[in-house]
Amino acid sequence: MKPLGSQDPEQLGRYRLLAVIGQGGMGQVLLGQGQDGRLVAVKQIHRQFTGNPEFRARFRREVMASQQVTGAYTAGVVDHDADSETPWLASEYIAGPGLQDMIGEFGRLNLNGLKLLATGLAMALLEIHRTGLVHRDLKPSNILLTNDGPRVIDFGIARALEDDVNLTATGAVIGSPAYMSPEQAECRQLTPASDVFAVGAVLAMAATGASPFDAASTPQVLYNVLYGSPDVTGIPEPIRALVDACLAKDPSARPTPEQLLDAASRIDVEPVWPVRIRRRIADCQAEAGRWADGTAAAAASIVSEAPKPRWARLAPVAAAVSAVVLASIAFWGVGVEGNAVAMDDPPLALTHEESRRLDLCALLDPSVLGELGTATSEVRPSSFGGCTIEYRDQAGRKMSFSLNTGEGVADVRDDNLPMGSTINWMPVLGRYKESASCDRMVVTQSGLPMVLKMGASTFPPAGDLCPQSERALAAVVRRLSVNPPLRTYPQGSLQSLDPCTLIDLRTVRASLGDLVRSATPHGCALNSATGLFVVDIGEGIRPDSLPGRKARPTRTIGGHTVYLDGSGPTYCTFIHLVMPTKDDQAEQLRASYYPNSWNADGVCETAAALFEPVLEKLPPS
Repeated sequence: MKPLGSQDPEQLGRYRLLAVIGQGGMGQVLLGQGQDGRLVAVKQIHRQFTGNPEFRARFRREVMASQQVTGAYTAGVVDHDADSETPWLASEYIAGPGLQDMIGEFGRLNLNGLKLLATGLAMALLEIHRTGLVHRDLKPSNILLTNDGPRVIDFGIARALEDDVNLTATGAVIGSPAYMSPEQAECRQLTPASDVFAVGAVLAMAATGASPFDAASTPQVLYNVLYGSPDVTGIPEPIRALVDACLAKDPSARPTPEQLLDAASRIDVEPVWPVRIRRRIADCQAEAGRWADGTAAAAASIVSEAPKPRWARLAPVAAAVSAVVLASIAFWGVGVEGNAVAMDDPPLALTHEESRRLDLCALLDPSVLGELGTATSEVRPSSFGGCTIEYRDQAGRKMSFSLNTGEGVADVRDDNLPMGSTINWMPVLGRYKESASCDRMVVTQSGLPMVLKMGASTFPPAGDLCPQSERALAAVVRRLSVNPPLRTYPQGSLQSLDPCTLIDLRTVRASLGDLVRSATPHGCALNSATGLFVVDIGEGIRPDSLPGRKARPTRTIGGHTVYLDGSGPTYCTFIHLVMPTKDDQAEQLRASYYPNSWNADGVCETAAALFEPVLEKLPPS
């Protein structure tokens, strides 16, 4: 990376710009930092390409579609401005070298690295294709390497350019000839199978050091793609079969990403990069840290003041020539190592408002959990404010995943143990190391302390589902770190409120004594030596009368009709129906009282007395 130039902006949107990552014919890539410290790669289009209103419209549609791609093996788009004088988009910054640079410097990958590359690319295609996108320019320079595997960048953006040749340089080729499919070379309609062909070409290059269609000129390369047999000499056999299948001329004969993932997963070696690549990844992470804390910029400033030798003065000329070459084969060119977009573990930093507006059901969608299998049910509400969905894995095993944020931080820490792993710097908690019904949790470390609890189970119980539970939780955390799905509540909803603001502390303290308060996004608990009072807001089964079901008993508290959800010697719960939502569900305000003594007198009377001031504070309906 290099310092910003005099013509480079210092701010784009909410991001402070730190350095120039690379230059290309259509734009440049800048390193940016948000107010929360998160690093992003900001791709800015050159002004001369933005005069066409149709371009902006297509660019906007592509960015909106790309925001849906949030899997672990892609770089998610986090912000954009298609209406700017120079449109830009920001994606998570990946501090890692490009595959092309690593093969050029260290030579071909061993079988361990090839397995990691193949499985990661297959999973990336699963995520990209689920959104309806076709990447169209999958090549080694668009693949960055992290410790967890490859990351695919610049997905789908080139499509915004292909409809108008006036937006490209004269004679420019959209895509990279050595990695494009025959149908793309002939300008035919593309399907996801085109990206699978590119994966085959990338794997061949990583295994041998050269494209399987390599030739002295671009026309000869295109001829080889269309009519020639790929050169697969030197590819180790477990990978060669995958490459042969992916490089079939007929798109219908190529494997699907699911089949590619299954075949790659069966290769009997540990998926890991060679040591030299892992060291280079660490170097890239350290460099990003230096730009983020300002030490790299300070060092660059000192160096720039010294007289430059002749070779250094010639470097800008060489860079300009390189940019022209890159522009002839790609939309985004990247000029240096450690170049393009995203950090391995972006921090999870949600505001209080975002925590209360989280769409938990969207976090169980196949666009987030698709790497775990195929969804076999719709996402549906479960318990009070949680969501659940069923998946089937590649072995045919049926799994149920549930997600909720309703448990208290102190309770979770008291009842669970660290499992020895972390997700985005948060320790993973659980009760059992192995179980056919397994919960894994993390506690957020900024904003409103919140427990993210993922449950995985199968019926009848079979095998250990703790790895699946942790993988699902990691996928959810990653989506939240990049682009959290937020709900828009209807008028009259209480779910954006802080439940603690509804509770009259004097009333509760007079009844229960000294209090210890804890909160969740939609709940507030006040605990004392004599009892526990909890108020929470969420969706559940309607308590009123529905066809085929009797209504729960009612009671009037402070002029409000409430429903008795349940009672006994040690608890009493009332529900106030806020509004019906969907089918048999309704938004509800729930109040529960749990005395610490067995068979306490007047449990529901105490609950009603504590609930009445809460009801009085409700906004008018």
